[in-house]
Amino acid sequence: MSEERVPLSQADGAQTPQEPQKVTAETYKCPSCGNFLKFDPATQKLKCAYCGTERDIAAKPAQELVYTTLSEADYEAWGGTKAYKCPSCGAVSVLEEYETADVCPFCGAPNIIERDELPGLKPNAVLPFKVPEDEAKGFWRKWLKKKWLAPGKLKKEARMQKMRGVYIPVWTFDSHVDATYEARLGETYTVIVGSGKNRRTETRVRWFHVSGVINQDYDDIQVEASKHIDGKALGKLGGFDTVNALAYDDDFMSGYSAERYSDGLDDCWDTAQGIIIDDLRARVKARYPRADRVDYINISPVYSGTTYKYVCAPLWISSYRYRKKDYGCVVNGRTGRAYGKAPVSPVKATLLGLAIAAVVAGIAYLFVTYLL
Repeated sequence: MSEERVPLSQADGAQTPQEPQKVTAETYKCPSCGNFLKFDPATQKLKCAYCGTERDIAAKPAQELVYTTLSEADYEAWGGTKAYKCPSCGAVSVLEEYETADVCPFCGAPNIIERDELPGLKPNAVLPFKVPEDEAKGFWRKWLKKKWLAPGKLKKEARMQKMRGVYIPVWTFDSHVDATYEARLGETYTVIVGSGKNRRTETRVRWFHVSGVINQDYDDIQVEASKHIDGKALGKLGGFDTVNALAYDDDFMSGYSAERYSDGLDDCWDTAQGIIIDDLRARVKARYPRADRVDYINISPVYSGTTYKYVCAPLWISSYRYRKKDYGCVVNGRTGRAYGKAPVSPVKATLLGLAIAAVVAGIAYLFVTYLL
């Protein structure tokens, strides 16, 4: 008798993949003037830039998907899209099939190459843009004004290129953890030893062993999977409010591109577990406030109820030109927080160095004059 094969998504309790909905040019044609409807961050609707016609988007909260070691193997094709690869920086970006790409959204290089559909999971969640492009430029200008080591003429002479709206891939994980721990912690103390000229104070450590159990729920641990925007940059941008993610809908992508993830689900779950272990170690340490030394803290975790989301998170990406050189700039599409690189004025840097040297010299003079 033949064995009935159950799809992985059903066997593991995850949502059953649906047939990808066909997205065509007609889907986004304006019924009034025939131009394309694009997602508008200001109204959170599809909007025609020419006649102002709007169309509502049936938004609903994103659902968590059950994670197993087989989740990534049971992928659903990202239908209705085209993939492009940049020969310059290697970025793989995705656009709706009726749109075309002339430059890379990350480095601005032309002549990017259209690719066949790439294997991998389709996003199940999206954080729509809340900051329109013109406001993003304003946030960039405010950020630029705070760069006081930058040349004085930078604010006037810098010319920003067109900002490109890009969704980058972010994995989020929820999990309950039951963990046992063993640790060797220490408490420093001082004693006075010797006598006469040999009398002195010594610092010693009183070591003690501890063990116990710690239980903790984790919600929306974020692990970025972008090849071009690293964790440090995302930290500067303030991260994303992924708890407010909506169910993935092609409508939110209209007018924007999306980066294909470079780090897969399983690898990013490994990264998330590292984040959890670090947090558990900190929680164990906090249980023993008198300990100011750590020899080791060993954690043995058991994970249960682990779920994930593959979220498309919004960024405005651009570069600006100053004296024939390009400098990058990124703006969080949810909050407007900006991060990037700015040129440094040699004159201002030299004056800062001289000022620091003068302060150090002054402190040294006071120390020699009054304390020795």
